[in-house]
Amino acid sequence: MFAIDGPDQACARNGDKLCAHRFVLLVQAFFVLLATVIVAGNAQAHALEKADPSHLVDALGVTLLTEEYPPFNFLDDQGHLRGIGAEVVQAMATRLGYGKDIDVLPWKRVLLRIDGEANVGVFSMTRTPQREESYQWVGPVVPINAGIFQRADSASPVHDIEDLRQAGLIGVQAGGAAELALRSYGFENLEPIHHSGGVVGMLEKGRIDLIVSSDIELYEQLKNSTLERDDVEMVYAFSSADLYLAFSAQTSPEIVKVWQHAYDEIVKDGQFDRIVSQYGVIMNQSPRIERGLLLSQ
Repeated sequence: MFAIDGPDQACARNGDKLCAHRFVLLVQAFFVLLATVIVAGNAQAHALEKADPSHLVDALGVTLLTEEYPPFNFLDDQGHLRGIGAEVVQAMATRLGYGKDIDVLPWKRVLLRIDGEANVGVFSMTRTPQREESYQWVGPVVPINAGIFQRADSASPVHDIEDLRQAGLIGVQAGGAAELALRSYGFENLEPIHHSGGVVGMLEKGRIDLIVSSDIELYEQLKNSTLERDDVEMVYAFSSADLYLAFSAQTSPEIVKVWQHAYDEIVKDGQFDRIVSQYGVIMNQSPRIERGLLLSQ
């Protein structure tokens, strides 16, 4: 039985209309909460139905790894994993009932793990032709526009690919897809950066002349800079730079299919779009150079 104390007891005895109204609101709130739980449970059950039961246990045993790479994946002040890529992968994990922690490691250690172990998933990784056969792909978890950016007031504006090769230093994530692709095209003016959060500051101080970034990432970093959105512009656009959840080559393809089913479910019911829209401020700048093929050849 429920105990009614204090003012509620008094108004219950007196048949107070206000108390009756409060009771109705309480009942309504209870059923809204119950419906939410049922919907969430049904979504998870539906994802599990789509997955092959014989491989579900194996899929729940994989190790998921990521790096500090805001705004795609990062730890907040309370140590919680946040970011657009992290939230998408966490939504997939919830659908499957995945209960393991996601480890946050430096990118080089992440690559060592996925290249050397079975049943390892990594996000958010750029899918490129150079990497296509090395990993198995689920997603894309983050659809983005990426390219090379320059200060709008640069004394040496870039107009073509040769200008890029002759330009000053280009800041690029150390060991990332862009560095590998640019080096394969003969670029020698690269400045590998191990901590992506400092790249805008280097551009601001003139230590580098251009940066490789995505529009989402750059906009987020500009919030902590004296530079405004109009102070930088994209001068070269990559053809493809979407980010994925990548599984090691040694992982069973059936495990990858289970995670792909979970991804398909969050896309189908709109959860993916709801997550992405929270990070949807895109710079929408038209590059001065035609969209290139640096990441898709």
